[in-house]
Amino acid sequence: MVRGKLFKKLDIVIIIALLLISFIPELVFGVVMGYDYNMTYAEITINGEFYSKIPLSAHKGEDYIDINVDGHKNKIIIKDNTIKMIDADCPDSLCIYQGEIHRVGQSVVCLPNKVMVEIKGKIEDNDDDVILSH
Repeated sequence: MVRGKLFKKLDIVIIIALLLISFIPELVFGVVMGYDYNMTYAEITINGEFYSKIPLSAHKGEDYIDINVDGHKNKIIIKDNTIKMIDADCPDSLCIYQGEIHRVGQSVVCLPNKVMVEIKGKIEDNDDDVILSH
């Protein structure tokens, strides 16, 4: 009895072609929808209205943003891929003590001045939040 090969050359070509074709929808939707897979950004809102969008993923160095609205002042520092409220004229200064943020979903809020800084973008899947149980 003669044993044949499991796959012929043409079978391998067809399998590779099908694998490549299976990624076409991801590429098409990525271009059409404007996906930026490593993009995180900070969105600043004042009184619930959009104020500014700051890209954080590729940010290098230090930048400052001074916000002066309705006589209230806030100062924000963007350092590399983090953002932090460093000065505010609110009575409690809780927004300053919230520290720097850099992960998607984190936010700094100054309630008296109605300023919110929120990190948005693609959530990276890492194992930081692992729950072990018996």
